[in-house]
Amino acid sequence: MTSAADGCARTIIDRLRFSSTTVDLRSAAGAVSWLPPVGEDSVTAAPCVVLAERTGCREFAVLQVMLHRLGVPSVRIDTESMPTLRVEAAVGDGPPSAGGVTVDGHRIEPTVVWTRHLSPRALRSGDDPAAALVRADSWCAFLGQMSALGRLPTLSPVGLPGRCPGRLEQIAGAAGAGVRVPRTVVTTDPRSARAEISSARAVIKVVDEHFVEPAPGLLVGVFPQVVSREELGRRPPLDFPVIVQEHVEHEAELRVYHLAGAVHTFAVDKAAPDALWRDGSEVSIRSVATPRAAAEAVRRLADLWGLTYGAFDLLISGGDVVFLEVNVDGDWLWFESKAGTSVVSAAAAGMVRALHRTTLRRTARHGTASQVTDPSIGLLDFLLLGSRADLGAHSDLGAHPDHDPRTDLGHPDHGPRADLGAHSDLGSVPTSWAPLPVSGTGERRRPTQREDDHDENSQSENMR
Repeated sequence: MTSAADGCARTIIDRLRFSSTTVDLRSAAGAVSWLPPVGEDSVTAAPCVVLAERTGCREFAVLQVMLHRLGVPSVRIDTESMPTLRVEAAVGDGPPSAGGVTVDGHRIEPTVVWTRHLSPRALRSGDDPAAALVRADSWCAFLGQMSALGRLPTLSPVGLPGRCPGRLEQIAGAAGAGVRVPRTVVTTDPRSARAEISSARAVIKVVDEHFVEPAPGLLVGVFPQVVSREELGRRPPLDFPVIVQEHVEHEAELRVYHLAGAVHTFAVDKAAPDALWRDGSEVSIRSVATPRAAAEAVRRLADLWGLTYGAFDLLISGGDVVFLEVNVDGDWLWFESKAGTSVVSAAAAGMVRALHRTTLRRTARHGTASQVTDPSIGLLDFLLLGSRADLGAHSDLGAHPDHDPRTDLGHPDHGPRADLGAHSDLGSVPTSWAPLPVSGTGERRRPTQREDDHDENSQSENMR
């Protein structure tokens, strides 16, 4: 720990006895990436996907390459590039031709706007703290509301990931929806939770995010910890609330990715709650079949909260599904890298492409855009889209864990990001396209039912 802010955060974390680690992103370079290149027409707005995230994240760099291969134009913006970015948009009444957003001189019509890890704390400050806060708040507000800047008010682009319910809302909502949750107490005095929790061990976690940011680009993780009832009884009162939950004995821990109704699942085997961040080499990740009950619970909760995308953490205990939490910014590259697959990346590209084309079709029906057609895609591209080979030399992009996704940031082995734009555009795929399921041997097969249910046919494989 070198900076004063980092040292202050460490002192606080140590005093609270939470497990922690630090991720330093302050040397990450920012960039605005356009794929494919936008034309010079400054009059007609071009339909375009907008991807905006914290500098140092890797998911959108890979997603943009896949969208490029599918013929979907996109612009990727990160927090480091925002202060020098020039934008303009007309809001309110006006002719359809007045719609769209100008980004660094390019007129675009946003079709899908996906934001991840956008926090005012992530933007670098200047000499004037007040000015820095205004700048950061303004950029996050603009990008968070860009989905309201569609060509027609009734045809606004899709905003991802959807509303983000807080942890207490998640627990209350899941319980109300009939999904099992751990016995939970929120309190400023952890000792008092012993009266409500009868398990031999308890889990203590923060109410908000797993990371705090004492300085822009410096993330200090505050991770869940498992303590005995005796240790819980010795915890001093705090000056802020924490969550105390029963420790649920379980047969399996699952990370389930929900993408517009499709689900893809990984089994997680780790010795401690913070193992994903402290020593990823000791964490086992396997791509597994999704138990039907888990898929049903995830879809039920995604519908409840209006989530298009979410990374769900579940337990399987005595055959029951136990909901822990959902992260609407959850990273997936590290899980894919550990499991030797890219199924979530491919599903994310397919989801965004489908949403992009749906927006175009709705606009075309109202006479404000040309008819949408689906050019074909080469067989090789079709097969490579959902494989690690499609990423070529960039297969190391998933080099960090992400139970809270911000831990996948700024790894020194990630290498430069600019070269991801070197892929050529080899066409688009038919509307009916979806990534083919992968068998346990890695062979691609044609699904016998709808793609997002394919994992549920072989639940027994999940517990191997």
